[in-house]
Amino acid sequence: MRAMSSSEPTQRRWRKERSRPRGFWDWWSEKGKRLLPSLTARRVGLFILTVIALTGAMVPPPLLAPLTFREGDLFPYEIRAFRTVRYLSEVETRRRQQEVASAVPRQYRIDPSVSAHWTAVLNDLFDGVRELRKQPLPLAEKVSRLRQRSGLAVPDQVFIALLQTSPATLTLMQETLLRLLKEQWQRGIKPTAEDRRTALERVRANLAQLPLTADLRWALMRLTEIALQPNMVFDPLATERLRERARVSVAPVWRTVQVGELIARRGEVVTAAHLEKLRALGYNFPAFLGTLSLAVLLTIGIATFLRMALPTVFSNDRWLGLLALIWVPSLWGTRLLTAWLGAEVAFPIVATAAMMTAVLISPLFSLFASGVFALAVTLGIATNWQTLPTSAFRPFFVMVTVGVAATFLTEKARTREQLAKVGLFLTLGTATLQILVGMVTGETLVMSWGDIQRLLLCSVLTGAAPPALTLLAVSVLERPFGVTTVFTLMELANPHAPLLRELAEKAPGTYQSSLMVARLAQEAAKRIGANDLLAWVGGLYHDIGKLSRPAYFVENLPPGSLNPHDRLSPQMSAKVLALHVQQGEELARQHRLPQPIVDIVREHHGTSVMTYFLAKAKERGELLNEADYRYSGPKPRSKESAIVMLADSAEAAVKALSDPTPEQIERVVREVIEAKIADGQLDDAPLTLRELQEIQRALIDTLKSIYHHRIEYPKVTTTRHAEQNGIVPLLKAPAKANGQ
Repeated sequence: MRAMSSSEPTQRRWRKERSRPRGFWDWWSEKGKRLLPSLTARRVGLFILTVIALTGAMVPPPLLAPLTFREGDLFPYEIRAFRTVRYLSEVETRRRQQEVASAVPRQYRIDPSVSAHWTAVLNDLFDGVRELRKQPLPLAEKVSRLRQRSGLAVPDQVFIALLQTSPATLTLMQETLLRLLKEQWQRGIKPTAEDRRTALERVRANLAQLPLTADLRWALMRLTEIALQPNMVFDPLATERLRERARVSVAPVWRTVQVGELIARRGEVVTAAHLEKLRALGYNFPAFLGTLSLAVLLTIGIATFLRMALPTVFSNDRWLGLLALIWVPSLWGTRLLTAWLGAEVAFPIVATAAMMTAVLISPLFSLFASGVFALAVTLGIATNWQTLPTSAFRPFFVMVTVGVAATFLTEKARTREQLAKVGLFLTLGTATLQILVGMVTGETLVMSWGDIQRLLLCSVLTGAAPPALTLLAVSVLERPFGVTTVFTLMELANPHAPLLRELAEKAPGTYQSSLMVARLAQEAAKRIGANDLLAWVGGLYHDIGKLSRPAYFVENLPPGSLNPHDRLSPQMSAKVLALHVQQGEELARQHRLPQPIVDIVREHHGTSVMTYFLAKAKERGELLNEADYRYSGPKPRSKESAIVMLADSAEAAVKALSDPTPEQIERVVREVIEAKIADGQLDDAPLTLRELQEIQRALIDTLKSIYHHRIEYPKVTTTRHAEQNGIVPLLKAPAKANGQ
């Protein structure tokens, strides 16, 4: 196609205003200096919120180790020292103090009441023997009285031996027994079986040396077994006093942890020693600062991406807030749930966030955000960034793939049924991908039945949750954040929509013209990568303002009817014509049409001149001010709005041709676009020369396909054939009867 002709000043002005910077530094010099003035409190708050969210998602679990573990738990991952530290080990010091204190024996003191009691009992026994020996009583009676008096549980032979011995021998036995017992009590007898047995053996050895008969020695030994009781009692105060001295004598124990030293293995039970080492290491502030710095860089990268790739989103605070509302809770929710449910919980979350972003904001940013999300979550579940485990590869790869797949599949979805199919594909794809990647990393081969069940459940959630939550988010967030989704546009494009149905009934000519403009706008938008669905719907609704006075627009006049403008002055006709833009805007707002559609209704004429009535006024000599014959605007400020303007003007110009040929169509379309450029109608539209050329080609190609020449079919006469077969043509007038 030959280049568009235009005056040299116009071409220079267009190239100056519409050419893009050729490099980053050019962009920075021309656009970057505008960044600081655009920093508002709301944007700074969103920046800080994003940094906090990314930091919380990426911070490795070991950085929080001193706070998250309790004694008796199991370590969920391996922990190594990030620095060398020497610390006073209270745990080891207490252990050594306990060992030393435990080595201190129990302390006892002698209880004199024991020896006094048994000495009195034995003396009373021997005195009773002496008294009973003087009484003329039977031996059995004496034994009975003696047992009753002493209360000792000894055999009767003991009492008989004492009663039958001589007084001198009895005295010897008494003195010897009390002396031997006193010796043992003075040495002290602890309340232990071993200590008492030892004392008894010493007494037995001494009794064996006495010049007594075996019966008497036996009797004394029986009395010894009864009377020789432990006379030492435990002294807790003395024992604790000695043990405390032992503890104080222990020197503090210092320990050193070397950098890289293994602190705990995965699955190991948490002990006090582990917690002490972790407390000694403290928080890894350098690593935390590094994580924070990385989060700041990622946030700057996100802002830069939005500013360069999606300036419309970057300039809209409400849309930025919507992005934060989608992704920040997703990051925090993933961080919290992965600790309980595993890394697989991130798959349905990233799919939901990506699908919402693709529908509500932009598929391009959805792709970018999915990558950042996968990176942040993967770093957050990794315990050591220096040696990322193989198990971190599967979540990262699956998260990125799921996010990308959800974005691309959602981008083509136009109905809720198609969105449900996207969920089905995500379910099958997630399950297959996890198995395949797990086979590469070796995880699939060691999966238990429980792991497989969790994998399948995660895959089902990845397919079921995102479509449902996305539809819910669309219904709740679309209007508050000023977003227009494909679902809303598809509902508006339905021919049974109230406004379209009313337009078809009251202004059929305008409706047919709008269908033509919509088709032209859609094809042009496809050529330059603009929103073709928005262009299509905008083309359908751009002239709804003509519903107020459909008869004042020539396309709605029946053939041969009187044109009402013939009775009006050119200035009045121009006012009536311009009024349809304002009335269209009011009607659009009344029916709560999305803002982009309202903008197209307002801007589809820009500030163009009403050429016909301007020429008519000049012909009549009534022209006073050319501004009276211009639309009030504003000029198109979006690609879709500019496309609808060009499509509307080109369709009207070509329709005015009596028998348009391809050459005429090409000439008219080119003249229309050049006129709009020369009139400055596209000054506010973000279109480049290359895009304008593509729009021109699309309009020409589409109009040529509509107004192509048809083959002229010959007339077919069927009357003779009908008469030969006895058929009377339905449209043939019947012969009048009786010559009438």
